Amino acid sequence: MRKVSLLLLALIYVNAIDPSMVQLGTAKLDELNQSNLGKMILELAQTHAEMRGPLDDLVTAIGDLENELTAELQQLDDDYTRSTNQHAATQENLDIQIGQTEINIFNQKDFIDAILLPSIDQTNSKIERLNGYINDNRDNLSKETFNRQKQHQQFLDRVSEHQSAISAVDEAIQLINALINGNISFAEKGTINQAIDRINTKTQKTNTVHPIVEALMSLTQNFSDQEQAKKIRDLLSDTRNQLVASLNQETADENQIEQTWVERQKTLNTEYQEFKRSVLEATYVLATYQSKLKSTREALAENESDLQNFKDSLQQDKDAQAQETQIYNELKSQYLIQLQTTRNAKEFVNSAEFSTVIRQKLNQGGLI
Repeated sequence: MRKVSLLLLALIYVNAIDPSMVQLGTAKLDELNQSNLGKMILELAQTHAEMRGPLDDLVTAIGDLENELTAELQQLDDDYTRSTNQHAATQENLDIQIGQTEINIFNQKDFIDAILLPSIDQTNSKIERLNGYINDNRDNLSKETFNRQKQHQQFLDRVSEHQSAISAVDEAIQLINALINGNISFAEKGTINQAIDRINTKTQKTNTVHPIVEALMSLTQNFSDQEQAKKIRDLLSDTRNQLVASLNQETADENQIEQTWVERQKTLNTEYQEFKRSVLEATYVLATYQSKLKSTREALAENESDLQNFKDSLQQDKDAQAQETQIYNELKSQYLIQLQTTRNAKEFVNSAEFSTVIRQKLNQGGLI
């Protein structure tokens, strides 16, 4: 800017004064006075003129100022271009990060809603269903065990009845044999009646055998024929054989029932163990799903936080760019005005009316 002081020194070298030229030059001076830079140039020109400096120095100073302003304007444009490119790169990178993060958030929400939550619900339902199976299994085992014990006790009662009936028939046969062999006389009614009473007592629990034995023994009290006694003995023997056969069948049936019950117990216990294994497996799967749900939600929250940060950073960068653009436009406008003012001054200095106007203004007391 020091060289600008030489700008208007050539104004002191004016010899002729043309009124029209003075009017035109005065207008240009007024135009220069509209800006601070123009006033500064005129101040320097006046100082240079008063010191009677060479006009070429003033022209050179204006040219140097023009070059400086042009260089500074170019530097401003270059800086703005670099800043704009940097903002574009930053915003492009943020847009990519925002897009990728939004995709991640969408995928994570979809994974939670479409996969994890339904899987957790299904697994919980499976565990609840399996626990129901386990409870039913144990209930069935308890009920069937009770029924089996009751059934076995009924078998034992029937065995006892059969054994009592067989013992009674055996005693009846012994009595008949004693009568046939003469060990007891048919006339000994008291002894026979005592034996019949014992036999009746033993057969009372056997609803099937008791009426038969009782009828046969009642006949014994009313006869004295050995042949008839033998027929009764044969009938009693047949009865005993039927009782033994029935007892054997009861025992065989009980053994088969017991074998079936043992297999049933194995089946129930096997089912129970399988249900327990399935529950443990489902519980492990449930824990895995729940762990995955927790980690996915944590990642989702982190991505949502990152997304907001990216958006904030993007907006901040756009705001910064807008502010820089505003400053750039204001500075560039000022540079263009200053550059135009300098060029106007340069044009004025090189004009024909310059010397005339300068001399007149100096004679009137100054340029400003």
